[in-house]
Amino acid sequence: MTQSQQSGAVRLMIETYAVRIATLGLMVISAMLQARLLGPEGKGLLAATLSWSALIGGITLLGSDSASIYFVARTAQHTRWLIRAGLMYAVGIALIALVLPGLQINTPIDRQLMLSVALLTPILALMALFNAICVGLNRIRLSNALNAGSALLYVLALAALSMAHVDQFEPVMATVLGVQVAVLILFTASLRHVSSADYVAPDLSALVRYSLQSFRGNLAGLLFLRSSLIIVSGMAPIAQAGIFSIAVVFADVVTMLPNTLINILLPRLAGQSPAFVARRVADAVRYGAVATLALGLLVGGCAFVVIPFGFGEGFRPAAAVALVLCTGAALGAPGMILSLYFNAIEQPGTPANAAWIGCGVLIAGSLALAPLFGAMGAALAVVMARTTITLVMTVRFCRASSLRWQTLLTLQAADLIKSERKIYAIYEQIVRTRRA
Repeated sequence: MTQSQQSGAVRLMIETYAVRIATLGLMVISAMLQARLLGPEGKGLLAATLSWSALIGGITLLGSDSASIYFVARTAQHTRWLIRAGLMYAVGIALIALVLPGLQINTPIDRQLMLSVALLTPILALMALFNAICVGLNRIRLSNALNAGSALLYVLALAALSMAHVDQFEPVMATVLGVQVAVLILFTASLRHVSSADYVAPDLSALVRYSLQSFRGNLAGLLFLRSSLIIVSGMAPIAQAGIFSIAVVFADVVTMLPNTLINILLPRLAGQSPAFVARRVADAVRYGAVATLALGLLVGGCAFVVIPFGFGEGFRPAAAVALVLCTGAALGAPGMILSLYFNAIEQPGTPANAAWIGCGVLIAGSLALAPLFGAMGAALAVVMARTTITLVMTVRFCRASSLRWQTLLTLQAADLIKSERKIYAIYEQIVRTRRA
């Protein structure tokens, strides 16, 4: 990677993170509107619906979203084939899902909740696949724009409901579905416009193999993200699920930083030599760990001011939960970034194994602590799980790359010099652009 390419990657990461922060700001506003409309109980019910839909949708993808990033990054001509295959697959999921609410199933889950999950699941699955294709095409800006547009539409729709004094679960759920369908249509049109005109099928055996290898890690990641809230909603009062869902919004601001770094670097590192990838990932861990820790403490502290005034007094306990989750996100950032190394050298099974270890810690901790402490118990389980993943990934990376752990976690004088030069180069680029 040349110096100009490195500078371009840094600029794109900063731009992407800024857009995603703005998007998340809109999501915070929408969460405030949800909280004001529905209260802790209704917000908990909506959060449980979204968690179940995202979990089931991710399971039905079977790792094809991760495989799409890799195969499209290597050959953009696979794009149209993946779009068509994804659309047909989503239609099949929808037909199966819509049958389930009509069956006479003895379940404590409300039938209306089941219908909402059935409608939302194929949409979320297809959105995840299309986002993955955008990342593989290195169309990060397109993905950012559509996600920001989705958040803006959702805020406007919820504001309309608020002004109309509509505070029932059903209209809010219909709003979620309507916004997701509109954005999905825009995604389809945009991808067809930017993709290659050629229609080339990938090597199906290689695609399936990579997908299934990735799926183990993806499933662990889905369980990691969703199981705590699902456990809280099932083993504690539903209001605790609403409190936990609000706290997660603040932690999402922190985890967005390492996620952005991964999305920017993976297409650039795929296919490079393991030694080159190891050096770049080690640099990314050093920078990312410090930045994420600082951001986590800042965002967690701000939660004590924002939550009571923005979401209402009923959600005040979410501030302490948010601080714990933000700290956990910072402790887990090095482990997230280290997954880059193994994904780039076509060994996604290694981060998958680490994710499963962390997932086991999370589920066991949530089952033990959530019934006793509600949302705070689930947050403590998340911290333990994220820390475990970082420790496991550090050990496995050092063994595979022959680098010492100090190389990952200790900032060096050279890092500060490089950072100063990169910041100055970006500043000069901005000044020249404005003058032009």
